[in-house]
Amino acid sequence: MIGSNQKNRQAADSFFIPINERIKQFIYTCAMPEWIIYVLLPIVGFAAGFINTVAGGGSFLTLPVLIYLCGLPPQIANATNRFSVVFYTTTSTTVYHAHGFGDLRLTKRLMLPSLFGAGSGAWAAAVFPTQAFMFIFGIAMIGMAMMLVTKPKMLLDVGHRKIEKKWLEWLVFYLIGFYGGFLQAGVGLLLLIGLAMTHGRDLLHSNGVKVSLALGYAIFSVAIFAYYGQIQVAEGSLLAVGAVTGALIGAKTAIKKGTQFIYYFVVIIAIITGCNMIYKSFTQMM
Repeated sequence: MIGSNQKNRQAADSFFIPINERIKQFIYTCAMPEWIIYVLLPIVGFAAGFINTVAGGGSFLTLPVLIYLCGLPPQIANATNRFSVVFYTTTSTTVYHAHGFGDLRLTKRLMLPSLFGAGSGAWAAAVFPTQAFMFIFGIAMIGMAMMLVTKPKMLLDVGHRKIEKKWLEWLVFYLIGFYGGFLQAGVGLLLLIGLAMTHGRDLLHSNGVKVSLALGYAIFSVAIFAYYGQIQVAEGSLLAVGAVTGALIGAKTAIKKGTQFIYYFVVIIAIITGCNMIYKSFTQMM
């Protein structure tokens, strides 16, 4: 619970390398009143819900707050963040489907490989530190963004494209699901691009399927994290309060602005997400 921040902070000490320890000590010595957390978590949740509903990568806002301000160890913060994901993906799924941008048939088809991947990824995240893979994921994310900048038709001209080999479809969405179960942050970007490139969906329809898939494996991942006792419900609930509102506004904004808006948003968030991952990987080596 939030009232046990001191214990959580002590437990977190062994997870931080020196540069993160200095950041942590700076924040703690500011002597911030605890009520700030009650205000800040919903605000950050709102921003993350909006970003994840339009594109992805919002978890890079929520995870630092959970780690540095709430004092949660990284693995606990990762699990707690997923708790809020269940709520805002439920909201965004409802909005997209209500406006005709869902595809239940395709969602059901891709759910199984995504769930297998998410289950494997969540187990790996509960056992292994996610930070070790940050640099690789960061390089891949920036490379993907550069590819989209130089070849925008990969996302914008997709009506003719459809994957033909079912085993390849399973592999693609198993790997995306694994990443989502393992790290979560930025998985929406991968789902959008995967759907656009393998099933010929425009970005609005891809978003409808994306949030439905994300909801499915978020529930699955939360069950695994709950089994390992890694979810802090109080912090997760405060994030969810803001994230649900952000998801509602994000879905309506995406529908109103259309695919061009989503495309530019995806590229910007992919670059920011990749740089964030690379930066974090380097701070751990200092």
